[in-house]
Amino acid sequence: MLRAAARRDNPGFEHYREHMNQEPQEQERLYPLLFEVFRVVVEWRFAEGGTVEQIRAFLRQPRLLFWPDQGFATDDAEALIRSVLGERGLVDGISTGDVVTLRLQTFAYLVEDLGLSDQELDALIAGCEELVAGQ
Repeated sequence: MLRAAARRDNPGFEHYREHMNQEPQEQERLYPLLFEVFRVVVEWRFAEGGTVEQIRAFLRQPRLLFWPDQGFATDDAEALIRSVLGERGLVDGISTGDVVTLRLQTFAYLVEDLGLSDQELDALIAGCEELVAGQ
């Protein structure tokens, strides 16, 4: 699912979304995995001197949105990125559903921004799957 989202493989992503809600173990696996891949790409992109201004500039870049009718909550996405980088108390008011949606969107936008190859993306996801499985 993460690869499908990052590569904007809409049929693959929609297939996963339809079936995820039918399998509780998939939902339980998704949240920590999504957090880990999000954390890693945020650190790759912003850990070395990533300022609030750089984060905001990244989030405000024009891009094809996942769900154009819903827009993209850049302020909430900024809070999620900054929380990965160590700031606390920024995400308390964001619902779990919005966190999942924003992490997925922002993950895909970061993968695009970083220009990750298919091999790099697969290695990232596999490494995070191992990390999550070991928790």
